[in-house]
Amino acid sequence: MRKLVLLGVCLAGWTGLSPQLFAAETRNATAASYVELGDKWAGERDLNRAIKTYGIALQFSPDYAPAYFKRGLARQEAGDLPGAVADFSKTLEIIPRCAEAYANRAYVRALLEQNDEALSDWASALEINPRLTTAFYNRANLRLNQGDLDGAVADFDQVVRNDPGYAMAYNNRGIAKLAKGNVQGAIADFDRAIKINSQRAEPYANRGLVRLQQGNEKEAQRDFDRSISLNPAVRTFIDRRVVEITHR
Repeated sequence: MRKLVLLGVCLAGWTGLSPQLFAAETRNATAASYVELGDKWAGERDLNRAIKTYGIALQFSPDYAPAYFKRGLARQEAGDLPGAVADFSKTLEIIPRCAEAYANRAYVRALLEQNDEALSDWASALEINPRLTTAFYNRANLRLNQGDLDGAVADFDQVVRNDPGYAMAYNNRGIAKLAKGNVQGAIADFDRAIKINSQRAEPYANRGLVRLQQGNEKEAQRDFDRSISLNPAVRTFIDRRVVEITHR
């Protein structure tokens, strides 16, 4: 599954500086400073320090949603998936209609193979924000992995409507179309993915496999060579699939 793009955090608003709110404003300002410092550590890939710094922010303001959200992202990157789910859940307790928190929690739940919960979270995210493209993309990938080819194609369709330059959405839609038996549609999607971004290895490998199945070995090999030159790690995948195709 493609790595999730970091989404913007939902920020709770504060109005006025009455004496009753002044202390809360001060605590939140301090928390915001620590969140900014945590972002610095996260940007430098010092995730443990970032997580600790977001935790300090929450000591000043226990209901400061951005700290939970950002710590959830850092925990996800650090591999603490249950911790990330807990932080996104806390974000939603504070801001119930935060589409980004639903979408990120869905992604982590999918990694944890909590597929029903992930699909429910993506549905909630898209109900709040129907143009949240990454939610459609990640849900499409899960549906593709589950064999829900029609659902996957429909979601990838929405992705490219929202963002016509999303190369991997075309690539993955091509995989879904191929599984549905739409060979020409698959090739057209792989072609489109390559036209948008000629530096991705996956569309070349996938197009090469289709061409090999069609008996066009010369063009297939050209695609394989290009794919491997971009990412040598795909060689194992290509070799395995070539053996499967040629020994049927």
